[in-house]
Amino acid sequence: MAPSNPKKPVSSDPVPPPAPTERQRAVLEFLWSFQERMGRTPTGPEIARHFGFGDASSSYQHLRLLAQKGYLEITRSGRRTPLAVRLTDLARNLLQASYPLLGSVPAGPLEEVVTAADKGIRTIEDLIPELKPGDYFLTVEGDSMVDAGLQPGDLVILRSGTTPNNGDICAVWVEGQGNTLKRIVLEDDGTITLQPANPRYQPQTYPLEMVRIQGELVASLSIKYPGR
Repeated sequence: MAPSNPKKPVSSDPVPPPAPTERQRAVLEFLWSFQERMGRTPTGPEIARHFGFGDASSSYQHLRLLAQKGYLEITRSGRRTPLAVRLTDLARNLLQASYPLLGSVPAGPLEEVVTAADKGIRTIEDLIPELKPGDYFLTVEGDSMVDAGLQPGDLVILRSGTTPNNGDICAVWVEGQGNTLKRIVLEDDGTITLQPANPRYQPQTYPLEMVRIQGELVASLSIKYPGR
């Protein structure tokens, strides 16, 4: 008589949830940061604009897939009903990993360095609380704004749809010449002067209709690697 096959032991370990894709994780991070700042869930079109989707249907598809994987619950949805989602504990545990901000370090006289974490840096909004939906990043090219603290390779955060004041730094488009980052000065004669922040460059004045302001400077980030 042939021996019976022994039964394989059944594992009692829980099956790990499927990991979100890179884009799905980015959607989760956007949902979390938006809800923290705005107190509501972003709409499908707002999600689509942030990620450059062709339409809101792609937003809803990402939300459905994240709900299927257990990272969020869609608590309200409908053509006439504002979208509402709740991030589950699974999503919060995934996103709560942060880099500790331990305080400050003196670059002058020697002092004791604080090593207890003041807070964590989890998202770009933790570094730049002034960020709003619709803000965007550009990389600085050239040295015409170095005296304003903007070095080649820096990242600048810009906001469109504002009404900048004289002296504000803005990204502008000049007809026939392209884009540039300069201080703007609205002259009494109806022209606009683009003022560099480097004595090697001269201010340029144009008729107002030749210039379109694309965004006002919100903040800048300088990432350096000393010794490289």
